[in-house]
Amino acid sequence: MNTKPMSLRHRDVLRESRTSIMDSLDAKHVVDHLYQDGVLTDTTKGDITAIHEEKRRERVAKLLDILPVSPIGDRAFENFCLALEKCEYAFLAEMLREAEKRVQSHTVTTGAVPDVVDKCEKALKDHYKSTYQKHYPLSWHAFRLETEKVYIKNQFSRVDRSDTDEIDSTPEDKLQFDKKNLLLQGRPGVGKTTLIYHQAYTWAAGKNPALKDIKLLFALSARTVRTGNLLQAVCDQLLESDFLSSAEVERLEGWIKENPRRTMFMIENVDETPGVSENDVADPDHTKHPILRYLLKKYLRETPSILTSRSTEVTTGNSSPKALHIPLYCDAHYNVNGFSPGDVDRYIDQFFKCRKDGEKDAKSLKWAISVDDCLHDIVRNPFYAVIISILWGSRIRKPNTCTEIVEEVIALVARRYVEDPKHSMTKEKMEECLGNLAKLAWDSIATDKFDFTSKEVKEAIGNDSVIHMGLIVEDPTIREVRYKFQHKTFKELLAAKYAVTRPPDTEERKQCLRKLWSTECVSGQNYVNVCLFAAGLLRENCQDLFEAFDVNFSEMTRLEAPKCCVHDDTSRACWAVSESGHVKKTALLLAAFLPETIELDFKRRPPKPAVIRGLAEVMEALSTDKKVEIAEMWVLNPKSLQRLGRAMKCTRRVKYLKVNVTGLDMTLSNPMEEDNSGIIHFHQGLAENQSILHLTIEANIDRMDEFAVKTIPQAIQENKSIRDLHLQVYCAKSCPHRCSNKISKGFKTHCSRERNAEVFIDSLSTALRLNSTLQSLYLSGYILRHKKALELLAPAIAGHQRLRAIHVKGFSGGRGHIQDPGIEALAYVMKNTKTLTSLSIQLNGLTSVDATTESANCAIKLCEALKKCRTLERLELVFTWMFAREKLLFAEVISASQNIKEVILVWRNMNKSFLFALCKAIEEQCSGSLRKVELAGRFNAEGLGELGRIVSTSETLQDVELHGKPFCREGFQAFVDKVNESQTRFTPCRAKPIKVTMNGTVEGRLTETLAFQSVQVNLSAHLQPAEPDPLMYIPVGLEGLL
Repeated sequence: MNTKPMSLRHRDVLRESRTSIMDSLDAKHVVDHLYQDGVLTDTTKGDITAIHEEKRRERVAKLLDILPVSPIGDRAFENFCLALEKCEYAFLAEMLREAEKRVQSHTVTTGAVPDVVDKCEKALKDHYKSTYQKHYPLSWHAFRLETEKVYIKNQFSRVDRSDTDEIDSTPEDKLQFDKKNLLLQGRPGVGKTTLIYHQAYTWAAGKNPALKDIKLLFALSARTVRTGNLLQAVCDQLLESDFLSSAEVERLEGWIKENPRRTMFMIENVDETPGVSENDVADPDHTKHPILRYLLKKYLRETPSILTSRSTEVTTGNSSPKALHIPLYCDAHYNVNGFSPGDVDRYIDQFFKCRKDGEKDAKSLKWAISVDDCLHDIVRNPFYAVIISILWGSRIRKPNTCTEIVEEVIALVARRYVEDPKHSMTKEKMEECLGNLAKLAWDSIATDKFDFTSKEVKEAIGNDSVIHMGLIVEDPTIREVRYKFQHKTFKELLAAKYAVTRPPDTEERKQCLRKLWSTECVSGQNYVNVCLFAAGLLRENCQDLFEAFDVNFSEMTRLEAPKCCVHDDTSRACWAVSESGHVKKTALLLAAFLPETIELDFKRRPPKPAVIRGLAEVMEALSTDKKVEIAEMWVLNPKSLQRLGRAMKCTRRVKYLKVNVTGLDMTLSNPMEEDNSGIIHFHQGLAENQSILHLTIEANIDRMDEFAVKTIPQAIQENKSIRDLHLQVYCAKSCPHRCSNKISKGFKTHCSRERNAEVFIDSLSTALRLNSTLQSLYLSGYILRHKKALELLAPAIAGHQRLRAIHVKGFSGGRGHIQDPGIEALAYVMKNTKTLTSLSIQLNGLTSVDATTESANCAIKLCEALKKCRTLERLELVFTWMFAREKLLFAEVISASQNIKEVILVWRNMNKSFLFALCKAIEEQCSGSLRKVELAGRFNAEGLGELGRIVSTSETLQDVELHGKPFCREGFQAFVDKVNESQTRFTPCRAKPIKVTMNGTVEGRLTETLAFQSVQVNLSAHLQPAEPDPLMYIPVGLEGLL
């Protein structure tokens, strides 16, 4: 961990802004975020929360005192700003960042600069202007256009944003370089390297205002950095040999340390850093690797940087790689999106501008793209936009997949080389050379080898033709003459060709195809594109590719691999279906190998349209019943969502569906997209589905568009198949005071929270009134606590003719209270629902701890309603804590109930008075309907003994389950003794032995697991010694209060 203190400039910013922060911030909103991000420790968090909530300013002051001495140093400042944004104090975060800019501008020195710095600056600028003046990613001379004339700016979106923040697309010229460490992550060919080259060129040419204060800009590749320090790597890559003496390098390093804000590092391909050992990953604080030392801020820690990467991991190079998560050490994380549709048109116009018939070709290509959804998605990637333009200008047929695009351009280059009279090469010899190049590509990926000498290339290929063709080119990022593949995408296509051309049914082919699927996330990241290209090359013949997927998936299941690995492989398989170009046939092949539960979690990262297309085809092709779980999917393209909606309508084998729909709202996932009809098509598809029995919809509707919120309940409005509906919907019951606070300070804000909650409840009420098949309904406490729940929702639920089970769960995994309006709505439902047989309530408590009168009233209302519910057969109550008087009221419900058969009660402390009251209620239940009792909590010893007596004497109970958290030894022994007594008595009214199960923990040690059977009782106890838990400690004399 970084234990260096926060820098002076960030301390100054916090000191200058202290009064404003103390006036506006409530620390309770950000403490958990800061603790999770490592800004606060257990001790410092406790110091803050120990101050009473009413002393808000004191809490904030304590927080501001702790931040400068946080164990993560300067990252504490950035994490504090992010926490403010997540908790809707964005105006404070903006204020801090503006103050940071002002402080930084004052720290730029204007004094005398050593000669070695000027000498280095001139060399760097000369190198960048001569090397990067031409436009990449392709260095073929025929297609290297002037950078200033052809360069199209990229688009970015922030990854480390709040869970419900919309995905704002940030143009390249609006990208802020004021973050100290900026991570730019993106797919192959999306323009990461081109961005670095362009930034370096414009800096050298004096045309980059964002870098006007930068004296030294080092743009280098991580692929060749293994030893030494980063500055030495800069000298090796960017400067002539012996350009600087050792003394000059030392003076240069000293100046950089004194002027860190005037030096910037731009490092590409960080995820491909070579020479990373397991020790580097296991103990990064002591690593000697130059890239890792810089990433972890162990070297030149104050200098700003821009890092580019395909993945988020730096991995070791062995067969079972370990990984270091890059974003943890960055202040901002962006995804590189590529071109917008308008950018694609501009690039095509510029590409064909100076060509014969160029205007005609540009127009025809743009039309071809506009009518082909797949091609429209592909050319958003700048690399493929270049290749498509090359192929179109060469009159090559329109390709349909990424594989066909790269395959065609390699074939075009090879054909031109063979046809050139200057080269005496036959087609057969060319095929041999390309086969050797494919093997070189496969071997280089397997060994993480990025560059080659001329001799190595000639030995592998047999000649230097691939260099003349431009498939292997000189690496421009280093001074030493080394060769690399023209683009990594070409290397991956050729590697895929090597794998799929192995002889059929051989062990070699099976091993190659298995490598394309990963049993761990990091081990397969080098083969992601290779896998997709393999599917594109195999086309409809993907049987053995998906057999390899099945073998690896089974291995992941056996090894209990992390969920993220499972999700990655599943989404890659769906993408492979789309990339094959024969989606109907390959979807059938993949569907046969998918597990019973298909899980996909996109972590709020928008999936490629090809993944969604493949998933849609697979869902339609399923031949056996499946469960499908889709989490955190943010969709950018309405057509993709429409296609998924059609799949939802047509599938006949999806019986269980769980989906998070927040990101399906285009106003959040793609604010620039005016068409938000995709979410309608999706929910309409659900409404028309005829196979789904269990539907779970998750959503945070606070910031969603009102129109999108309204469509969510419509999924069940006219559906004829859904029996079980889970609505895990999170919403505010009213707009927070922070909104008013921001408005009063002059900040613009639009809060739709309260309106969205009302719209959702109104739409859900209508949907329930029109639905005739629903039997079980799960609601989050967020919905019931709203004032509209009693007015609209409760009557709609009570009026449903087939609803038998209702489940209510509190906030954030069960915590929180629904308070009086929610209790009244629940009470109305229980009193008026004629078919209700099962009720489950999971809350932290009935209301807040301080409102004791309200708590009693809530408990009374709830219990009175329970007593009047004549049809109730199953009752489950799960509370974190309850007052003793509330527990006694629930015991009365059991004795008064006419039809109750099963009772499940879970709370922290099963105290003596409650257990005795429960036993009395069981004895006095006049109907004798109770068959099963399940209790969980910390059991009082005397009460547990009394429960043993009831178990041994009851003539109606058939099943008792006790979960000790923990049991006390005396109570456990008393229970067992009472149950044992039943063996000496004869109870003719009991039809079969009562089943008693005890598990959990017990205070003290047990010498054996207990189990015995008799005519009266079958007892089994499986207990472990309990660890001391200070949070569960209850002082003597206070037990009865909780």
